Amino acid sequence: MVMIRINGRKIRAAEGQTVLEAARAAGIKIPTLCHSDALAPYGACRLCIVEIKREKYVSIESSCTCPVAEGLEIKTDSPRVLAGRKVAVALLLSRCPNVKVIQQLAKEYGLAEAPVEWGQDNEYCILCGLCVRACDEVVGVGAIQFAGSGIDKIVDTPFHQSSEKCIACGSCVFVCPTGIIKKNDLEQTISCTPEGFRDTGPVREITNWQVEHSLKVCEKCGNPIAPLPMLEKIAEDHCYQMNFFNLCPSCRTYPEIDTDLCTACNSCIVVCPVGAAQFVEDGEDQKSHIFKQNCCGCHSCTDVCGWGAVKITSVR
Repeated sequence: MVMIRINGRKIRAAEGQTVLEAARAAGIKIPTLCHSDALAPYGACRLCIVEIKREKYVSIESSCTCPVAEGLEIKTDSPRVLAGRKVAVALLLSRCPNVKVIQQLAKEYGLAEAPVEWGQDNEYCILCGLCVRACDEVVGVGAIQFAGSGIDKIVDTPFHQSSEKCIACGSCVFVCPTGIIKKNDLEQTISCTPEGFRDTGPVREITNWQVEHSLKVCEKCGNPIAPLPMLEKIAEDHCYQMNFFNLCPSCRTYPEIDTDLCTACNSCIVVCPVGAAQFVEDGEDQKSHIFKQNCCGCHSCTDVCGWGAVKITSVR
């Protein structure tokens, strides 16, 4: 643990924490746009700047990238900090004047509009990088990247073509603070070709990346579950069989083993398509056990058990 001061308060912070994390843990608000706890620090938006004093030296730094250290004295709302944040908001306002979150920040910092000499665009992407980093760091596919530089910098797919890597998971949509990334789940689609019309079923489209993927539907209720490439990646990453996704979570009922009736005949383990049924120690004996986190709800184990030991008793 290290001792730091934030706005005059003594705060004990864990080694490895950033100034932003330590401040938030202490209930001290620092604004951010490009930060997410699920992603590595980035420091692009500059809204989280703070004034940091190390011995005799004072600097303005982004709190999300600055690690805590013994004896740091930090100010989150000094005149220099507030002036710097106001400039950052003004720059964002000149780029994205119609984005709601930017308008709210501008109002908070007393800005009606950006300086006229800075010009005014009508962009909705604030270049925070959350979508790019989530796709790379969390999803692990890297389907989108920054392209261009300076005022021409954008988030895009390679060569502005439909991304072959995109699995339409929607993570980019979820993290985007401006809502500019659009995801549409269509219940029914039809493909039109010279040969005629063909029902292509439900699909998800991410319009920004020119991507469209079929949605896997629940075999029981018929409701869409998720895009097929997304489920295929989950299956590959976690060694699942694709039939794990035959039923949606709402329709799954999960079997349990009555250990008093189980004879350890091994039938349920052999027939289980996803490896959810396994032997576990039960005193001096071995008994079958269903690991619900792996169960696909197919009930093959129930059908094959000749002793009535496998029972449907729970819904996760």
